[in-house]
Amino acid sequence: MNASEAENQILRRQLRSLMDEARLNEKKWRRFDQLERRLISTHSLPELIHLILNDYKSASETDTATLVLSDPDFEIRRFLEREKSGASEVRGLVLLEKLRTDDPVLYLGAFDMDHPRAIFDTLPSESRSMILLPLMRKNELIGCLNLASCKTERFTDDSSTDFIERLANIFSICLENSLNHERLKNVGFTDALTGIFNRRYFESRCQEEVASIRRHKTPLACMFLDIDKFKRINDSFGHPAGDEVLRNISKQIKTQLRGNDVLARFGGEEFVVLLPQTGLQHACEIAERIRSTIALQPFQITPKNSLSVTISIGVALAPDELDGDDRAVAHKLISTADEALFQAKRKGRNRVVSENRLAGTIGMRGGLSKLLNFD
Repeated sequence: MNASEAENQILRRQLRSLMDEARLNEKKWRRFDQLERRLISTHSLPELIHLILNDYKSASETDTATLVLSDPDFEIRRFLEREKSGASEVRGLVLLEKLRTDDPVLYLGAFDMDHPRAIFDTLPSESRSMILLPLMRKNELIGCLNLASCKTERFTDDSSTDFIERLANIFSICLENSLNHERLKNVGFTDALTGIFNRRYFESRCQEEVASIRRHKTPLACMFLDIDKFKRINDSFGHPAGDEVLRNISKQIKTQLRGNDVLARFGGEEFVVLLPQTGLQHACEIAERIRSTIALQPFQITPKNSLSVTISIGVALAPDELDGDDRAVAHKLISTADEALFQAKRKGRNRVVSENRLAGTIGMRGGLSKLLNFD
């Protein structure tokens, strides 16, 4: 074989290699194009997270994926729990109250578990390379998509990043859209006067929390709160003043609660609170802080008139043995807290009474069954 023929063979091999690479890139492009279309078309937050964690992981041919999202107000967690897909059950999803925002730049290269943003919940021990893909919206870091591979050459610092950064923008936009969609759905669960959740949302959420404690064996406390002698406020100062008191009371209560606690206006001057992962003693301590905070801060009704307002609170704990379905257990928990509230009213108002101070059979105060509307 002469030099010319040898050179032609080398060129043909190089051409075949380039064509094989082009075909491979075309297949990859088609997979990512299909993924993009699916991401853009979905409005469901659980479905979007599934696409990112599973379909993108498959399309990018990586071994593990973690989606880290900022969730300071537990909003994403509540949305997922409402959709029957609790955040703790979504493998690969990590929700943080606060993200590191000092270095939100794209990282490709050797695997480095000590990197401050390298958050992986499950990680193959043989990982050799990784990519940390910041998710930005309006110049704000909202999350990070982290991928790890057992192949050293999968993610290298000299790789082209144009396509990856395009995907990051699509992920971020789709995430924002899905959250806005969930917020619109949430409008029907909000009390128009106070801006907190309404009874409809509370009923649904209470049953979800009961389902959660069945799975995780954690405590769940409930508080029933009622403004003392509220009718006198309306009669003496008018309904606008009464509305302002309701708004202020809801704000006061909220300042004493954690981000994952659930505050709702149950009806009229009654409020209710769910306290996940909270024992009875701790719940009573929170209730006492709420009571004393409200009692010590008079409301300014007019420039010349202030009004002292007090509140009575009943506290109950979900039983260890959950007899009946989730709806029945939720109904029982609320009725027990309501009976404790009734006892607080009987004993002089402006006080906290818990279920362990009640004697005899727990009953339901008249009219509550209509308010609950569990049927």
